[in-house]
Amino acid sequence: MKGRERVLATLDFEEPDRVPITELGVDPRHVRAIAGANDPLKCYRKLNFDLIVCGVAHPEDWRPKVLPDGSIVDEWGRICKIDPITETSIPVGTTIKSIEDWKEHPLPDPEASGRMNAITNIVNRIKDGEMLVAGSVRSPFALAWEIFMPSRFCQLLFEKPAEIARVIEEITEFNIKVIKQLIEAGAELIIQSGDLAEKRGPLVSPKYFDEIIFPNLRREVEAAHKMGVKFIKHTDGFVVPLLKGLIEIANVDGIHSLDPSAGVDIGMVKQEYGDRLVLMGNVSVDNLATKDREEIIKETMECLRVASPGGGYILTSSNSWYTDCKLENCLALVETGRRYGRYPLRI
Repeated sequence: MKGRERVLATLDFEEPDRVPITELGVDPRHVRAIAGANDPLKCYRKLNFDLIVCGVAHPEDWRPKVLPDGSIVDEWGRICKIDPITETSIPVGTTIKSIEDWKEHPLPDPEASGRMNAITNIVNRIKDGEMLVAGSVRSPFALAWEIFMPSRFCQLLFEKPAEIARVIEEITEFNIKVIKQLIEAGAELIIQSGDLAEKRGPLVSPKYFDEIIFPNLRREVEAAHKMGVKFIKHTDGFVVPLLKGLIEIANVDGIHSLDPSAGVDIGMVKQEYGDRLVLMGNVSVDNLATKDREEIIKETMECLRVASPGGGYILTSSNSWYTDCKLENCLALVETGRRYGRYPLRI
């Protein structure tokens, strides 16, 4: 089986020849070490991954506003800096201080020229089903959280829930248009990034998930489903209290990353929801950074043992291969998946 076929079978809760393997992201240092260049597709190809995830690009004519300290203001009004260690952009502040600021800030154009350049490039380079291409969108909840910054967002959510609901609806409308374009460009799966929880549980009261966040998430899911494509939600943290809502209200098809550092037991999730949710995870990224190779092999084998029977499981870390992860541990995860993830399982 080739990667695309393997993933499609897994998404349909079938057992392919082996468990698919991928990562939602690999930090640039590891990409260069594996591929010899800043080329994620070449890196994924060398790792024999089955799935590659690609987000949207900035418009071709867009230029960020550069602030005196070198940070930039992005399309959403977030102030971002390049982390010198991970070489990735992270939000560190915002130009949006109030609902009034948001109303005056021009919404990005989801259909701007160049928005699909990144995924088009990947799709055009994929060879005969070697990998399935997934399109990525950012959670409106997470994006709004970053736009207003956490403390202000929570204050506004409590004081002006209808106003925050409208912000999330507007970002959702942006995402729905982006999802349509991603699928038309070749995406055969949609994965939404952005956390809903932290170690102690959901980031805000569950009522806001039920009343605002999940109904809007369902709109994105339905947009993908109408085009015959499934939808997986990523979140770190202790997501267990939200799983029922993700299924019954949001109607997602799968969940990543089932964070073991937050106490999520992937075996329990498989037992309770494995006939409804495709699972992606959950070898601990903390352990990839701190443990030795043999411990990673054992942890990977345990993930395979409890999560892969009956299909519906994609082996990944519990987040991504960030810079502090030991590359030898990351490679041990992949090698173990190839060796022990073959169906019928014998572990």
